Amino acid sequence: YWFKYEPITWRVLDVQSSSAFLMADLVLDSQDYHYSTSTVYPNNYKESHIRSWLNDNFYNTAFTAAEKARIQTTNVDNSVASTGFSPNTYACANTSDKVFLLSYAEATSATYGLSTDASRQLQPSAYAQSQGVYIAPSNGNSFWWLRSPLSSDANFARYVSFDGYVNDPYNLVHYTNYGVVPALWISL
Repeated sequence: YWFKYEPITWRVLDVQSSSAFLMADLVLDSQDYHYSTSTVYPNNYKESHIRSWLNDNFYNTAFTAAEKARIQTTNVDNSVASTGFSPNTYACANTSDKVFLLSYAEATSATYGLSTDASRQLQPSAYAQSQGVYIAPSNGNSFWWLRSPLSSDANFARYVSFDGYVNDPYNLVHYTNYGVVPALWISL
């Protein structure tokens, strides 16, 4: 497949002083959350494939040197409170990332304009479609990963459904048809 280069459209979630919190306005790719066996839980965001992919492959492919200079390193909150479950034995340590997935708390935040199902419904990019992202026949929207682990099983992570609802069941971390919606903080 050949794809016309198109700039990523970003949704502004918050502006604080000289920084802005952004998320992609489309599902940009289709990736698994975690695919390998390791000594940590599969839904451990710190050790996940998707985190590594975002901060290496995606970061180095999607941004110019000038854009990279504006992307801030963020202390990403992976605490129990960010997952929407208490307790949650699968919550991991905070991470320092350039690019990351939204947490359950961020993806349901009125502060960020994401408090309704409609505000979380996202269409897939042409590239995500070619990579096999799930597309709902009813509205053309896709599933997209959150970084928050489920509390009941180490093989599950939270995601947003095609209807914008933040779901819990049937979302094994090795699913490859769930979308990626990068988020980041930039300097203004």
